[in-house]
Amino acid sequence: MTTRSKAITRDTVFAVIGVILVAFNMRTAVSGLSPIYDIVSVDVPLDINVRAVLGALPPFAFVVGGLVTPRITRRIGLEWNLVALVVLMVAGHIVRGFATSWATIVIGSALVLVGSGMGNVLLPPVIKRYFPNNVGPMSSLYITFVSISSIVPPLIAVPLSHATSWRVALGVWVFVAIAAIVPWLIEIRSGRQSSAPRTPSARKLTLRRSPTAWAIATTLSVSSITGYGMFAWLPTIATETASLSDAGGGVMLAVFAGAGLPLALGIPILASRVRNVANLVYVGAALTVIGALGLAYFPTLVPYLWAFIFGSGPLLFPLALVLINLRSESPGTSLQLSSFAQFFAYVVAGTVAPLMGLTRAVTGGWTVALTAVACTSIAALWAARVLARNNTVEAELRV
Repeated sequence: MTTRSKAITRDTVFAVIGVILVAFNMRTAVSGLSPIYDIVSVDVPLDINVRAVLGALPPFAFVVGGLVTPRITRRIGLEWNLVALVVLMVAGHIVRGFATSWATIVIGSALVLVGSGMGNVLLPPVIKRYFPNNVGPMSSLYITFVSISSIVPPLIAVPLSHATSWRVALGVWVFVAIAAIVPWLIEIRSGRQSSAPRTPSARKLTLRRSPTAWAIATTLSVSSITGYGMFAWLPTIATETASLSDAGGGVMLAVFAGAGLPLALGIPILASRVRNVANLVYVGAALTVIGALGLAYFPTLVPYLWAFIFGSGPLLFPLALVLINLRSESPGTSLQLSSFAQFFAYVVAGTVAPLMGLTRAVTGGWTVALTAVACTSIAALWAARVLARNNTVEAELRV
């Protein structure tokens, strides 16, 4: 192997590690707080209104991150932007760990989540730029670690809070975030990004004229409605309707999140090989409906099974993310499509946690809220029909 080949292999290895570590930080702030609301409230009161705000915060913070990412990337490039978003996460974890008021927890959470929103938009074009011949497998890899980052925090949050404190349970993720900076600094120092510019260049596309862009945004929206509604409220739903303990609620959220792990591994590869991805959308929508209605009307029957089925519905999430690359022809378009789809999806998803909380307050239960979540899957049926055409957004906009 020549010296040049060794350098390319080394750079590729660091890029893979960098993608994995950034992905592993993407959901730690989303799923690590709701299982310990009651524990945190002993020191920092978090009433139902504050919890609704915290539940709505992830998608709205993702919107902010998605809006600023293309502009920042054009100025400093993909790699430096990855470093910047991880620094933002580090700061947010520190603020949350030392919080003395609900407002401080909200501010710290917002910092971490804006960083996560930037990562949401950046990782698809990073995959398309660094691994153009392995979009499916690399998408599977990074989405799997995004899934893992939503499974681990609710599993350890309650036990770690009891063993140490809730501040440790929230602050421990700062070390995971710091680790994600290292490979990208090495990548930047190697000069790979300077010898081949990593800032995607592409003309501005009018994506709102593309049916495929809207179909991807809709698919991601349906998944996000389910995901962020449950990240906010599933532990509470579990204790109030399924008679589980706080720890049981955390486990139930982990089961919900964990259902997406095998799907994160398989869906991106499958989507890159099947001729008609519409069938995958139909399956995801059906699982969402079954899980939501089961949890709404038979919560004590098999609660963990409902959580697993419900959590399988967001197979639409890895599907939408890999479609961002499969339905675009360049990294520049991928970045624009990623920003467009995620902006729309997270604006929609941002309304879910407050509306679910309001519905719970008005009706005294969760049946209406969960039924409404199930009904949102109808929108995925239209998206499936559009995605079955296998068009790229560029091809649609050239017509």
